[in-house]
Amino acid sequence: MNRNAAEELAMIRKFRSFARDSRGMAAIEMAFIMPALLFLYFGLVDLTGLISLNRKISYSSSVVADLVSQNKTTVTSANITDYFNAVELVMSPTPVANVRVDVYGYYNNGGTITQRWKKSSTGGTSCGAPSTTGMANLMTDGNDVVIVRTCATYTPYIATFLGENILGATSFSLGGETALRPRLTATLACTGC
Repeated sequence: MNRNAAEELAMIRKFRSFARDSRGMAAIEMAFIMPALLFLYFGLVDLTGLISLNRKISYSSSVVADLVSQNKTTVTSANITDYFNAVELVMSPTPVANVRVDVYGYYNNGGTITQRWKKSSTGGTSCGAPSTTGMANLMTDGNDVVIVRTCATYTPYIATFLGENILGATSFSLGGETALRPRLTATLACTGC
């Protein structure tokens, strides 16, 4: 047997033993699967964070509306500012710098709904005015309703890594709204609002 044929035969044996060797297979499989697992993990973290923030926003607007509606004939701007501190407790550990609370007082005057007063917190961007459509169904003539709108912005971790290509945006706006009648009186005025 000549030298070239022996080298060829040794090379074929090496190739066959390499093809049967599975010591690095797990590392290769891990390299293929790990990106999908990380994407799934951070996606679930984002989903639970989004659901949690949405619940906190709804609860915050409910708490503030409940506190405002418990006042007698007048609520002060300072009282409402104190109620905004309750939002900080509800939203914890989410920073309230990203959360906005708008409190509105509406009055029904013979089926015409008018805004009597408004007080807003300092954080976040405006939630926008509530729609008055159907509001007359909530109120009798000469009656007030307190509406609290709470909104915040959520930035998912996935958007930080992948940008808006996957999710379509790098942040999402969430909001909640609660409407309550004043409990102790038909109308509720606000001083300093």
